[in-house]
Amino acid sequence: MGQHKISSERLLIERFSPARMAPYQATAGSPRAAIKLYRWNAEASAVVYEALHVFEVVLRNAVHDQMDQWHRAQGRQGSWLTHPPAELTPRSKTELQQARKRARNRLAEKHQLTGVSAPPPVPTDGDIVAQLTLGFWRFMLATRYTHDLWRDAVRYAFPHLPHQRLPDVEAPVIRLHQLRNRIAHLEPIYTRNLSLDFEDMKLVLGFVCPRTQAWFASTRTQSVRDVVQAFPLAGAPGPQQVVGRP
Repeated sequence: MGQHKISSERLLIERFSPARMAPYQATAGSPRAAIKLYRWNAEASAVVYEALHVFEVVLRNAVHDQMDQWHRAQGRQGSWLTHPPAELTPRSKTELQQARKRARNRLAEKHQLTGVSAPPPVPTDGDIVAQLTLGFWRFMLATRYTHDLWRDAVRYAFPHLPHQRLPDVEAPVIRLHQLRNRIAHLEPIYTRNLSLDFEDMKLVLGFVCPRTQAWFASTRTQSVRDVVQAFPLAGAPGPQQVVGRP
């Protein structure tokens, strides 16, 4: 009662919050165009996140496999996930501890639903790996590990990396971690060159396994291309025309 009638676009901007929509309005120039851009951003995020899903799973499994082999070759107790090497930073050790806790809690919740009185199962390495974030694996590729973990274990996760140079794989993974965080926090990605981001994913996957890279490209290229070409603002540079990398 007493409220002024407003357009659907302005209503949506109020619902999404003016602060969140401000960048979209500044880029698009009008409330209607801003809503179109916001919708496109959500759709593009879904497509890119699906590709990132494959990238992240392949990356984490490749690094985990080599760390596991190195840990066992050293004759060390347990798993590198439960008995982390001294070379890991305190931050990474804390993240491992938190991942183990989340894995235990998840298994306990599932076990409780069964009604069985026996203790819940102990988390496997796979359970723990599934609870680790892309940020954890990104920091496993930090240059601080060049002369220990990279040299002794992690580099073997990328058998097709030319010259085995850590910065050559670290840089694209950093960019993709930033992209994933933007999507996870529902932030704009139209300011990025999504085609270059997709090339980063293919590049890293190729370092791991060219056959996996080929499958990834054959199943994801068209969807990424389609969403880039569907950019709704004819008068503004689209995500494929953004110059350079973030």
